[in-house]
Amino acid sequence: MRKSSLILAFATGLCLAQTAVDLDSVPVNRVAKKLACSCGCAQDMTCQMEPGCGVCKRAKTKIFAEQQAGKSDSQIINEFVADSGKQALFVTPALFGTAGPFVALSLGAIVVLLVIRKYRQPRPAGTIPEIDPQILERINKDMAKLD
Repeated sequence: MRKSSLILAFATGLCLAQTAVDLDSVPVNRVAKKLACSCGCAQDMTCQMEPGCGVCKRAKTKIFAEQQAGKSDSQIINEFVADSGKQALFVTPALFGTAGPFVALSLGAIVVLLVIRKYRQPRPAGTIPEIDPQILERINKDMAKLD
């Protein structure tokens, strides 16, 4: 009994002896990059917030332990999805999600420039239409009657 307690204590010490280097290793970050942080930072689990995100640290600790147990990346990701649902996956924006705001900004700038250009152009002076001589004569007769 005493020998198994010592072995258990030693194994526990080894598990707790992991360092930050272990948690930020390439294999851990490979899995963490595919998982979304649930602290509200809208980043993946590889976030480097100061002084450190507790949610990411716990997740990376779990990822490291699972990798040490011999599980594959997909098995670890499936466990996170089973625990937290589909929102545990980090989805990077597609092409339109990345380029969309820049395209919209460019189109808006073009529209603004076209409107400014339209209103800055000088307007041609209006031409006076020709008055029919018969109507002009009638107007003059009516004006003479008023005097």
